[in-house]
Amino acid sequence: MKIRLYFIFSMIMVLANHTVLAEKIQNCTNHSSGSEKECLTGKKADKASKSAKKILTQSQKKDTIPTSTPALKNPKNNLSNSKSYVLQLLQSLAEQRAISSITPFLKDSEPYVRAAAIEVLGQLDAKETIPRIIPLLQDADSSVRNKAIEVLVQFRAKAAIPSIISLFQEKDANVRISALDALLQLQAKEAIPTIILLLNDSENTVRMAAINVLLQLQAKEATSSITGLLKDKDSNIRIRAMEALGLLQGKEALPGIISLLQDKDDNVRLSAIKALQDLDAKEAVPGIILLLQDSNAELRSSALSLLRKVKAKEAIAKITVLLKDSNPDVRRNAIVALEELQGENAVSGILPLLKDSVGRVRLQALNSIVQLQEKELVPRLVPLLHDNDDEIRIRAMELVQQLQEKNVLVSEKEVISTVVPFLQDNNKSIRYTAVTTLKELQAKEAIPGIIDLLQDSDDDVRLAATEAVAKLQAKEAIPTLAFFLKDNQPKIRIGAMNALIELQGKEAVYIIAPLLNDEVIEVSNATQERLSQIQNPLLTALINNTFNLLIVICPVLAFLPLFLRGKKFFVSIAVFGSSIYLFRFLADISPYYPQFKEDGRWGGIYLIAILFVFAVAMFLKLIWYVLANVFKRSDKSINF
Repeated sequence: MKIRLYFIFSMIMVLANHTVLAEKIQNCTNHSSGSEKECLTGKKADKASKSAKKILTQSQKKDTIPTSTPALKNPKNNLSNSKSYVLQLLQSLAEQRAISSITPFLKDSEPYVRAAAIEVLGQLDAKETIPRIIPLLQDADSSVRNKAIEVLVQFRAKAAIPSIISLFQEKDANVRISALDALLQLQAKEAIPTIILLLNDSENTVRMAAINVLLQLQAKEATSSITGLLKDKDSNIRIRAMEALGLLQGKEALPGIISLLQDKDDNVRLSAIKALQDLDAKEAVPGIILLLQDSNAELRSSALSLLRKVKAKEAIAKITVLLKDSNPDVRRNAIVALEELQGENAVSGILPLLKDSVGRVRLQALNSIVQLQEKELVPRLVPLLHDNDDEIRIRAMELVQQLQEKNVLVSEKEVISTVVPFLQDNNKSIRYTAVTTLKELQAKEAIPGIIDLLQDSDDDVRLAATEAVAKLQAKEAIPTLAFFLKDNQPKIRIGAMNALIELQGKEAVYIIAPLLNDEVIEVSNATQERLSQIQNPLLTALINNTFNLLIVICPVLAFLPLFLRGKKFFVSIAVFGSSIYLFRFLADISPYYPQFKEDGRWGGIYLIAILFVFAVAMFLKLIWYVLANVFKRSDKSINF
C-alpha cells in the first residue's frame, strides 16, 4: 500500500515540476519586462516543492508516510499550492505525532515553513525539541523569531534565557520588547542586570517595558537606575518611574518623588501628589502647599486631599483662601479640608458658602456645618428649604427631623407651610422626605395631602404615607388602609397592618387576621407577631384550643339528645345551644380562623351543617317518642 501511495505521489510531483518548468520557460520566453520576477517566482515554487519531497522521502524511509497527500491542482498558483501542501503535510505529521519528521522543517529555506514547524511543535508540546528551536531566536525573519519566543515561553524553557537576552542587541525595538516580555514570563531574575541596561534604551517604548518588567520581577537593585529616569525627557516615563520607585522603595523614594512636584508637566505633578498621598508623606507638605496656588484646578484639589490626609494644620491659612477659588471642586475640597483640620473654628468661614452659586458647594457647606455645629443652621432652615437644588432641600428636611428628635426649637409653622407643597413635587425623593418630615413635626394640617400620597406611584412614598397617617391618627385613612391589606406588595400589606393597629388597636384584629394565611411568609409572621402583641399569648392559645375542640364536639352534641331522656335530654339541648353560641363568639375573636367569622363562608356552612344534624336528631327523637307511646298504649289495652 505504501509503495502505491509513494508511486502516486511521485507522479503528481513530476507532473507538478514539469508544469512549473514549462510555465517558467513560457514566462521567460514570452515576456521581456516582467520575466525576471516570474522566473524567480517559479524557482521559489520549485524549491518549496523539492523541500516537501525531501521531507516525504525521509518520512517514507522511517515508515511515517501520511495516509493522504494533497495534490497540486492549479499550475497557475504553484507557489500558493506549494505553501498549502507543506502546511497540510505538517498538520498530517502532527496528527501522527511524527516529531522526528517535523523537526527538519525547522531548517527549511522558507520562513513560513520554519514558523509553521515551530507552531506545530508547540501544539504537540514537544519540549524535547527545545535545543532545535533555540537557534531560531537568531533567525533572520522576525515572524520566525517571534514564534520561537512564543513556543519557548510556552515550554518554560529556561535554557533559552541566554539566547533571549541576546535579542536585546536587535535593532528592531519590537524584538527587544518581545524579549523583555518573554523573560518576565520565564521569571528570569538572572537577566535583571541586562534588563537594567535597557533603561537607557533610545526607544521610549523599550524603556517603559524595561521599567514594567523590573517592577514585576521586584528588582530592588534597579532602583538607582530607575531614579535616573525621573528626569527622562518622556513624561510618561517619569510618571512610570515614580510609580515603580514608590512600589519598590517605599518612603526611600520620597526625595525623588518630591522633586517631581516642580515638574513642568501637569500630569507628572499630579501623579507625584497621588504617589505621596499613598506614602502618607508629611515631608512633602511644604512642596504641596506651594501647589495650592497652581494654575491647574485638579492639582489644587489633589493637593488639598494630601494635606487633609497628613493633617497639615500649617496649611490652614492657605486653604482658607481657596474657599473663594474660581473652581467649584476646589472650593468644595477646601470646605472638607477645613472641616477636618479646623473643626468648629471653620464654621464662620464655611457659612457664606451656603449661598454659593454651585449646588454641590452649598451642599458640602451644609453637610460640614451639620457635622461641626448644626445649631448654626436653625435660623437658616427656611431659606435652605427654598433652595433650587433638590439635594439641598432634601438635606434641609432631614436636618429638620434631626433637630426635632433632639428637641431643638425650630419655627414649625413656617417649616410646615414650606414643606407641605413638596408633597406634590415631581421628585419622588422630595415627596418621600416631605412626608417623613411632616410626620415628625406632627403636622395634622398636612393629613389631606398625605392621604393623597397613599395612591402614589412610588411604593416607598406610599409606605411613608401609610406610616405618617398612622402616627398622625388620621382615622379617615382607615378604608384605604384596609384596602391595602390586599396590595400586591408585601411591604405595603405589612405597613397597612401596622397602621391599622395604631389607628384601631384591638379592633383591627378582625381586619388583619386574614394576613395570617398570607402566601408570603414574612407577612404571615409579621401578622402573628403583631397579633400576639395586641392579645395575651396565653389567652390567644386558649381561644384557639377551645375553638378547635368545639369544631369536633358540636357535631357530637347535635346527636346526643337522640339518646337521652328526661332532664338529661333537655340539658343536652341547652349544652348544644351554648356550644353553638360559644363557637360563634370564639370564631369572631380568634385571629387564626378568619374564615369562620360571622361573615365568613366556612363558618356559615359549618353552622348550617350542625343545625341540620341537630334537626335530623330531633326528628328521629320525635318519631321514636311517638312510636314508643303508641306501643305503650297497645300494651295497656291488651292487659286490660
